[in-house]
Amino acid sequence: MRSANLNIIIKSLEKSTTHVARDFSELENLQSNPVSAAKFADACVRKIKKLLVEDLTKIRPEYNIYFSDGESVIRSETAEYSFLINALDGFDNLVRSCPDFTTTMALQHLGKDGKKETISSAILKIVANETYYCEKGFGAFLNNRRIRVSKRTSGGFVASTQDANLVDDKKLSLRNYGCQTMEVAYVASSKTEKAFFAKDSNEFLTSLFLLVKEAGGKVVEGEKAVVISC
Repeated sequence: MRSANLNIIIKSLEKSTTHVARDFSELENLQSNPVSAAKFADACVRKIKKLLVEDLTKIRPEYNIYFSDGESVIRSETAEYSFLINALDGFDNLVRSCPDFTTTMALQHLGKDGKKETISSAILKIVANETYYCEKGFGAFLNNRRIRVSKRTSGGFVASTQDANLVDDKKLSLRNYGCQTMEVAYVASSKTEKAFFAKDSNEFLTSLFLLVKEAGGKVVEGEKAVVISC
């Protein structure tokens, strides 16, 4: 049974991206004109943000809203809950009419001790109609199906801080889909065994690592990189 907040997250993501499939088809016809394609894709993202703000403001007017591009809707500096949103991760893929892009949202709780904690999150791969989601302590799911990280034993999984410290720049681009949040979803759902991210990755990305943890995976932090793996 999903919580009310997680239902809000998923429904808001779905509602705000209903136009994207149509826009994606139009972008396929604009590939000969990169400037027009970029403008069209940018308008698509602005519409996603507008719809998300309208929907979340109506349903949870007391929650803060933060977007990965720096825009925000602040209700209170001490608001107990905040939505962290990446309206479109994989923008270059969208511009090129490649389906590897997502819209993501995480819900953070501000405790009495002043610490922020991600309690639920969702990643929507729009064109594929794949919704990856989780709540702390309740597991990870893909379209209502429980998911777990891979059980494959090949490939030398990174499982320690020492291993993470050995990550070099070449490994950081391992299986780069041009959409980091999709890589998180793929590790959680056994579609790949590990992913590497820069140590200074933003909060909008790291808040989604809860999905990997709830799927039974590991998040290892080294000096240069953060590694998620099975």
